Amino acid sequence: MTRYSNPLGGLAAACLLAAPALADVELKDGTILSDAPTFIVTYIEGDAARADEMLSLIKGQAEASAGHDGLLRFEGLQRMGQPGHFVILEAWEGPEARAAHAAAPETVAFREALEPMLYAPYDERPHVGLVAASLSEMPAGDADTVYVVTHADIIPPEQFAPCERQVNPAGPCGNDMLTALAEFSRDHDGNMRYDVLTQSNRSNHMSVVEMWTDAAAQAAHQMTPEKKAFRNELSGIPAEGGVNPDPQFVLNMLTGSLWDERLYTLVTD
Repeated sequence: MTRYSNPLGGLAAACLLAAPALADVELKDGTILSDAPTFIVTYIEGDAARADEMLSLIKGQAEASAGHDGLLRFEGLQRMGQPGHFVILEAWEGPEARAAHAAAPETVAFREALEPMLYAPYDERPHVGLVAASLSEMPAGDADTVYVVTHADIIPPEQFAPCERQVNPAGPCGNDMLTALAEFSRDHDGNMRYDVLTQSNRSNHMSVVEMWTDAAAQAAHQMTPEKKAFRNELSGIPAEGGVNPDPQFVLNMLTGSLWDERLYTLVTD
């Protein structure tokens, strides 16, 4: 079986105190994804009127986390156009380091202070890396960097060939399509990062994490032939697209949810 050197993480701090250490993830095709490093993607959605308070807490958590053993990367992001929405991207040497961090008093205090401002639960998702670049070679973001985080939900029968919803059942199917998406996107002007992370406790759910030098580079990427072909094939239609004559036509999506690209800016050092 193929082994890749990439990711997974922890759950809510209280749960981690009793939870067993998370482990490598085996996909249905036999591929094993390593839990080192461990990736965490956390969605935070709260009262826009208290966005500054939330931001201050997230910055404080970034500073506190910097002193914890095993931290490889910590980025706090604020959603463009929705100031009460944040994402925290973390990378740890492994699940043990992440578990220790999650159980630390300052992490527990951060969660408790944030909770009254939220209108949705603190949504922390542990991941392993399907296609993840070397963290040591990944550039740091700045005020101009555009981050994109997309939750991808590939219907399990559509992950690997044969995939009945695809134009050609022999593929490419969901996982291969996402791998190719990362590979060609990294060649586009202005790309700084393009990773696909597999959720460790639900391997057909993934987070696509992008970094672009600026908004213009990200917008240009969206209109490239390769990206448009990916979106078409994800909808179960030919790569070249086209208009269906039936106005009631429903796309034969390979995904169980909307391809929901969310744009963010970096708000932590």
